[in-house]
Amino acid sequence: MKTFRDYLTESKKVYSFKVKVAGDLPENFQDNLKKSLEKFEVVTFDKMTTPVQESPMDFPELSNRSITIFDLVLEYPITAPEISAYVKEQGIPEELFRIRGSGEPSETDQRIVDENGEAILNDPFYREEAKIKHKDYFGDDFNKGFLKDLSKTAKQQKKESGQGEYKLPKTKQDKAGAKSALGS
Repeated sequence: MKTFRDYLTESKKVYSFKVKVAGDLPENFQDNLKKSLEKFEVVTFDKMTTPVQESPMDFPELSNRSITIFDLVLEYPITAPEISAYVKEQGIPEELFRIRGSGEPSETDQRIVDENGEAILNDPFYREEAKIKHKDYFGDDFNKGFLKDLSKTAKQQKKESGQGEYKLPKTKQDKAGAKSALGS
């Protein structure tokens, strides 16, 4: 039988967030933020910077900015508004940062994983795509077959509609109208 201590260690929960800051960071921002969050037992504090983007995600009102993303994993419970207060203390205006929890829909939409836990959108070799025979969809042979099928379909539609081929009615010529009125 498990002891209470075993159950307690198994139920250890972590709280993960992403802090996204647009533009340049103030001096010692990373160190100061990490120090202020130490009372929540920082497990990981990773930093990543994106290249300059014309329209950065989560910041549609800004343009031509790079985004610095901090991945935080904390052992003690904390909410996004609390982290927001710590970021504001560092001198960053509210419109230049976003804080997202790992369970928020905007974060889960960005990371689509398959049953193995690998990101689907990050597969540069498209391993799961079906092999396509290009000659079945492109080229002269495909075009000839397409035109043949198209003419068959047109003939079938004419038969079904009862039109068939349209022939002009024969006209009768008058013997009197065959000669000129003024003479020949």
